[in-house]
Amino acid sequence: MSEQALSLVLALNPELPDREAQIHAAVKAAEQQFQPLFYELAWTDDPHMTIVPDSMTIKDIVIKSTKVTVTVDFNWSVFQACLIVENVAKNEAKLQFELVDDSLVMNQAFPPRWRYDN
Repeated sequence: MSEQALSLVLALNPELPDREAQIHAAVKAAEQQFQPLFYELAWTDDPHMTIVPDSMTIKDIVIKSTKVTVTVDFNWSVFQACLIVENVAKNEAKLQFELVDDSLVMNQAFPPRWRYDN
């Protein structure tokens, strides 16, 4: 198995009042694009696990020079048909970006899923 990566370039809207508002809007608008990363972060062995759409909330934005860290919460759920129960859990992720002109650039690598039977 090889390492996987998520590479994104998010355009910032210079019409918004400040850099933090621009970053918040760009990250929230790209929520669907983070799904592969969220799935890797929350992954379980259960094939019924899904990321809850539109559940991402932005908790914090830290800007240090050209490095930007956006802390988000997202929900994932596992539906257990035999019990007719859906369990929803909240996860936190720190999304790392580099600020390049009026864009946020993400190159996030994550390891392949390891299972005991690989």
